Amino acid sequence: MILEKLSFDQRMQTQNLVHMLQNRESGFTRNKFSQTPQLSYERQFYKAITPCLTVGISIPPVYLRKFTPDGSKLLAFSHDQRSFIVYSYKGLGTSGVSQLLSEAGVGSAETYIDRIDGNHLRSTIFEQLFKPKYVLRLCQGDSARFYLHREFSVFLEDSRYVLLAGMCILQGCNLAVSDYERYPDVFDKVDPFSYIFYVVDLQQGVVTDEVRLPQDAISLSHNHGISVHGHTIAILSRLRQSIYIYELVNGRLIKQEHEIGPRPLHCAFQDVSSMFMVMLDVNTLLPITHIKQRVLSFLYRQIQPDSPQASQKYQDFYKNFDFIENMIIEKMQLIDSDFLLLRYEERPKDSDVTPILVTGEPQPPRRLYVFYAMSSEEVLGVYHDDSVDLLQIVVQFYDKLCNVRSLQTGDAPSSPSSHYFMQQNCINPNKSAPFMRQAALRYNPTVPVSTQSFSTSPYLNYNVFSYDDKLISPLERPKACSVEPIVFRDRATNLIKFRFNTKAHRPPSQFTPRELCAFICHPFEPLVLSIQKCMHVYSYKLHIYNHGTVVEQFFN
Repeated sequence: MILEKLSFDQRMQTQNLVHMLQNRESGFTRNKFSQTPQLSYERQFYKAITPCLTVGISIPPVYLRKFTPDGSKLLAFSHDQRSFIVYSYKGLGTSGVSQLLSEAGVGSAETYIDRIDGNHLRSTIFEQLFKPKYVLRLCQGDSARFYLHREFSVFLEDSRYVLLAGMCILQGCNLAVSDYERYPDVFDKVDPFSYIFYVVDLQQGVVTDEVRLPQDAISLSHNHGISVHGHTIAILSRLRQSIYIYELVNGRLIKQEHEIGPRPLHCAFQDVSSMFMVMLDVNTLLPITHIKQRVLSFLYRQIQPDSPQASQKYQDFYKNFDFIENMIIEKMQLIDSDFLLLRYEERPKDSDVTPILVTGEPQPPRRLYVFYAMSSEEVLGVYHDDSVDLLQIVVQFYDKLCNVRSLQTGDAPSSPSSHYFMQQNCINPNKSAPFMRQAALRYNPTVPVSTQSFSTSPYLNYNVFSYDDKLISPLERPKACSVEPIVFRDRATNLIKFRFNTKAHRPPSQFTPRELCAFICHPFEPLVLSIQKCMHVYSYKLHIYNHGTVVEQFFN
């Protein structure tokens, strides 16, 4: 056999598809004693099967959202953002796709064509790959004034359920006096909305539960304000500066009685106005939340009274007291079902003027990162935005903080911090203190991590492929559209493996709006949907595997 004639090094480094299939079948490249996920040895296999063919497509009048973690379904929203649509994914092996490509002139013979377009192919290939499974009209009846947020969806229970959100603008609403009494850290400079959270059973195609949160402010874009770990769901209210905790039980959201933020668990609520026998007004001084009190206590206890710098540290502590007292929670994340990572930032000033540093650059917001245990109500750690200790946590445990893994290989989604070169630069004891501080200021703001915001596609793995992460990355955010194709190279050999032809329709200039491109990646198959947007015009492309496509290595 060919495999037997190859040397050990050749068998490990080969990128021939036949050799890789034989290696996978025999388990040759698998290390049985490794602590890595069971199928992670297949990462290199994806170098031989890549989404190397770009096809322009037309889609139904919907907003495409993302694939389910198991890759069997594609989620979408109707254009009026009232209905939720689920498509079944048939797979690239369906005969209809092969026939369409053959009719369009892309056969199994070797060809340098890596981009193709045609009216018949454009109009039919989407329906060959995706079949409508069901449509749920969620915003109707008494919720007809709500609309679904098309950048929010959170999968639960290994993609059996999905959490969706509808929202409605409130006009001229004011908080009740009791809200200011119960929530002393109210941040009333945000626009309040009414929200409905839907739990949809993707197997049965039914809504299993609804939760209404009237008059609140929750960051739904890209799942910012919601965090999930197992059955535990945390929702951050920026308005009330508290965190609602829910448990998913048989498709229903059960709210926990205690809210994280306003006051300790065993603290009985007392009416502030009755306590002080005064009406609540702008001059009423309310107590700060118990988390801030614990933060202050933690920072104070970190000062060693016998140290030479104790006097200066005490001065800094009292100097920063007002900052800590007035800061607000901007982001949070469940590390597990009991621990929270909170990011506090300066409360925005009334003035629209941004402070400017001596260097002429805008002054970045001051931040505090707080690790908090919900069960014991303890603050376990407090870090500043330039903390090198926090940087080490970010670099070494970022994959765990992502808190989502591929259902196919068990791998965590690839992230910049898991990249070998980034680790070598930031976990190097020989680096100078100023360098490490600058690295901390750059990478610490990447936490807390938004729930399920990273793609698990193996083609975006930094350790397997190299590409320009300013144009595409595992973080599911729209990017500026490139005027040239996006090139993916093998990180080991620097050979071009495939390209995404998503050229901008017009060159960028100061007079034209920026053209954006978003990517929807299948979690493990060689299929990527790219969506280009320029103003209100959308263009869709499909990037799929084609056996006959040969990538030119002299491409510049």
